[in-house]
Amino acid sequence: MTRTVFASGLTAVLMAALSGQALAGGLGDINAVSCGTDPAKASRIAKPTGAVYEIGNPAILAAGADSQFPAMVKLKMIYQHDGYAEIEHCGGTVIDSRHVITAAHCVKAKDGLQWDRIELVTGDHEVDSSRVIRRTAHQAVCHAGADTYLSNDIAIVKLDQPLPKEIVPAQIDDFRRPTVKPGGIALAAGWPVTGPKAGQTSLQKVPLSVTDVEWPGFITVTSPFGRMEGVCQGESGGPLLSTTNGYQSVAGVLSGIEPGTNDHTGEPCMKAGYDMYYTPIAAYRDWIENVIDMCSNHPDECRGKDESSFFMSSGPAGQGVGRMASVSRYGN
Repeated sequence: MTRTVFASGLTAVLMAALSGQALAGGLGDINAVSCGTDPAKASRIAKPTGAVYEIGNPAILAAGADSQFPAMVKLKMIYQHDGYAEIEHCGGTVIDSRHVITAAHCVKAKDGLQWDRIELVTGDHEVDSSRVIRRTAHQAVCHAGADTYLSNDIAIVKLDQPLPKEIVPAQIDDFRRPTVKPGGIALAAGWPVTGPKAGQTSLQKVPLSVTDVEWPGFITVTSPFGRMEGVCQGESGGPLLSTTNGYQSVAGVLSGIEPGTNDHTGEPCMKAGYDMYYTPIAAYRDWIENVIDMCSNHPDECRGKDESSFFMSSGPAGQGVGRMASVSRYGN
């Protein structure tokens, strides 16, 4: 099956990958590459906390978080230009106080340009709430095999400052032990940027039927009722949550949606029963742990490189494993 729609936020779909300069004993040895911004930009760190946290009232921190997705975050990759900012929207999940897991295509360089910073909000199901907790990031690590076909579409974002203890990290699938299987039901969530619920500022949740679990390819899900429902462009990197015997685990991160879902206006995800594709955590659990260990013990290995470390793919469009659900916005 050809899958040609990516699930993140920028309309140009271009490959940003390792330039061949593998680091001996570094990220290259664990199939990873820095996809963060230039270290010189790290001095431009925004204030790290939400308004409630700043005024010293931690008792209500994360009180507005969704009970099923308390570790859910919204990411904004900020591309700063003269006089305006271009913003790419994605989702993600907190896996410890300093790290968020998301899709690689969310944080790779786009159109030959690297984002200036990542802004993150979490702690409330209302993304525009004054109670959200804010963080900034300049470091990210992508799987070295990530490409425009959504292969190995996984990345780790390291926050400039840790999150407070009120943000409880999510449990994620163990290596080679996926918690979803065909015929089962999983739960997806996101703040829609496009699709039937575009512009909703409340966290939207939807149960989805698992139709296929590839190893190590993709978890394919769709509406269990054949409806026009699911996650859409701008929600890449968001979690797919499984529940087994009361135990919840993040089984995947959103990578792509089925092509051809656009209606006559060009709006995506307007086709009943469309497919969505998630990169399985169980295929990359060891990679995740190796990256966090490397970046914690050898932080210089994980600092951003300049744009010369990236190149654009010359591969044909429309022949990949998915089409990024990418949506760019200008200004705020």
